[in-house]
Amino acid sequence: MAQYEHLPLFKNAYDFKLYFVKLSRGFPKDFKYGLATEIRQLCLQIIDNIILANNHTDKKEYLQDILVTIERIKIKIRLLKDLDVIKISSYKHISEALAELSKQTTGWKNWSESH
Repeated sequence: MAQYEHLPLFKNAYDFKLYFVKLSRGFPKDFKYGLATEIRQLCLQIIDNIILANNHTDKKEYLQDILVTIERIKIKIRLLKDLDVIKISSYKHISEALAELSKQTTGWKNWSESH
């Protein structure tokens, strides 16, 4: 089984998951057990797809799934911001983290398609 803990994408996805879990602890109940739960599950999907991509020769499907999942998270995070559940500073931090995850995933996808 291929190692994945060393991958910067894995590290960043894991750190994002931890950040969001800690942040969502302070959400009102209707968001904590609704939208935040969905986002936490999507974060786990990203981590799972990183592990799967790292263990398969054809990585394209898994990496594309990560990119789609990131977009799904972005929409849900924007909704949290627009409903004043998260502060603009948290929104900025999350947006930057998601942009970095997207950039790393795209780079890995491009590399894997060229090899």
